[in-house]
Amino acid sequence: MGDLSSPRTASEKRQLHDLRGRIEAAVEVDHVNERLRSVLASVSDCYLTLDRSYRVTDLNEAARDWVGTDSDQVLGTCLWDLCSPDAECSRVIRDGMEGRRRIRREVMSGLRRGRCLDLLVCPSTEGLSVFFTDVTEQRAAKAALDELAGRFVSLQDEERQRIAEELHDSTTQHLVAADLHLMRLKQYVSSGEGQKVLNEAANAVEEAARELHSFTYLLHPPGLEHSGLAGTVQAFAAGFARRTGLDASIRMPDTADSLPFDVQRALLRVIQEALTNTYRHAAASRLIIDLRVGADTLKLRVLDDGCGLTRGVRKAAESGALLGVGVTSMQARMVRFGGNLRLLSHARGTLVVATLPLGFASDLGSGREPAATSPSAVH
Repeated sequence: MGDLSSPRTASEKRQLHDLRGRIEAAVEVDHVNERLRSVLASVSDCYLTLDRSYRVTDLNEAARDWVGTDSDQVLGTCLWDLCSPDAECSRVIRDGMEGRRRIRREVMSGLRRGRCLDLLVCPSTEGLSVFFTDVTEQRAAKAALDELAGRFVSLQDEERQRIAEELHDSTTQHLVAADLHLMRLKQYVSSGEGQKVLNEAANAVEEAARELHSFTYLLHPPGLEHSGLAGTVQAFAAGFARRTGLDASIRMPDTADSLPFDVQRALLRVIQEALTNTYRHAAASRLIIDLRVGADTLKLRVLDDGCGLTRGVRKAAESGALLGVGVTSMQARMVRFGGNLRLLSHARGTLVVATLPLGFASDLGSGREPAATSPSAVH
C-alpha cells in the first residue's frame, strides 16, 4: 500500500485533498458546536432541543435547573414525561413541531404550576429548539403598573372634572361680574381715552370668558356613560366648534359604542387632549376625527390643518418632556391597553394616530367605514 503522504497519481492527490477538506470541515463544525454549547450553557435563558419524537437531545444548565433533574437523566427522555402534554406551553411546542414554524408566546408552564414563561420554539432539521424564560415576576409587575396607571388616569379625570366645575361655578361668575361693573363704569367716564381703555378692558374680559368656556368644556366633556363614544364625540366636537370657531368633522362607526367602557374613555381622552392642543398651539381652522375599526385593530386619527409643531417642540413632546402638549398622557392611555400613539407634524398640520389591538373586544361588528359627519348637525 502506498504512502498517503506521497501520492503517486493525480487522482490520488485529488482524493487526498478532498479527504483533508472533509476532515478540516468536520473539525471546524465540532469547534463551532462546542462554542455554541458553551454560549448556551452560560446564558440565563433555558434552552433545550427535541427530536421529532419529542425526546430531549440537548439542554443547557439553566434548563437542567428548571427541570430539577440531572441532565444525564433528562437526555433521551420524552418531553411529555417531564411536562403535562395538555399544558399551554406543550400545545405551542406541538404547533411549532407539526407546523414547522417559529412561534413566540407568553404561556403558562406545564412543569411549575402558576409560573409564566416567555416561550420561543424554532424548528430545525432534527426537530425543534426550545428557548424559555420565567417572566412571572415581570408579568405581575406589569399588571401592578397597569393597575396603578389606571388609578392615575381615574384620579386625573376626577381632578379635571373638579377643576372644570370650579372654573364654571366660580371663576366664570367673577368674569361676568367684572364685565357688568365695566358696563356700569362707562356712564361715569367721558368719551375719549377713558372710554377707549374701558372698551379694551371689556373686550379683554369677554375674550377671557370665551377662552375659559372653551377650556372648561375641554377639561370635562359631556357624560360618556349616557351617550356612548360616538354620541359623546359628536356632541363634544360640536361644542368645541361652537366655542372655538374651528370647523370639525367626525368619521366614527356605531360599533365604537360596543367597545369596553374603559377603552371608550381612553379614546375620548385622547381626542380631548388632541383638540386642546389644536386650540392652544396649532392656529388651525379645521380638524378631522377619524375612527376605523378593522378586523383586529382599531385606529384613531385626529388631524388639523394648523401650523404644526416646531421640530424642538415635537421632539420634546415625543419624549414626554413637554408636559403641556399632553402626549405623555395620551401615550399612557394607549399603552395601558397594549396600543401605541404616534405624533406626526409638519408645516401643514399635525396628525395624532392612536392604535389599539382588538383582542379585548372580539365581539365587535365588522367596523364599517362611516360617512363623515359635521358636528354642526349634532344637537
